[in-house]
Amino acid sequence: MKIFSSLLAVFTSSCGLLTLNMAISSPAQASVVCETNTIAKYGNGSLATCILSQDMNLQISSYKTGTSNFVCKSQNYISFSEKGQFVSCILAEEMKIIKGNAVETCLPQYQVNVVSAEDGSLEISCKSLRLSSLNL
Repeated sequence: MKIFSSLLAVFTSSCGLLTLNMAISSPAQASVVCETNTIAKYGNGSLATCILSQDMNLQISSYKTGTSNFVCKSQNYISFSEKGQFVSCILAEEMKIIKGNAVETCLPQYQVNVVSAEDGSLEISCKSLRLSSLNL
């Protein structure tokens, strides 16, 4: 009975770690509604970019940086990495990014970018595209 209990404990712990790992590192799994003829795919068949036909609520999470929620604006591009992880979009609503003790406010129409680090953390940044368009 003691051996069975030990095996059950090891099995349960292993399943818990596997489930946690899957939750952290899984690629984006969402229904992305794109405008007709705007879809670009990578060679492996995963979605690279498209123009959203409706606003899209996104939630990204990392065990190191927590969870972030934001809304990507319709009629603008959304992009993903070759591994299916969210990369960028144009915001439909204001969002706040907490960086240490500072809070950065990202306004609607700003581009939000997400970079995944090797250690599992996410770096989220935003920028106004209006200033970028002046530097032609």
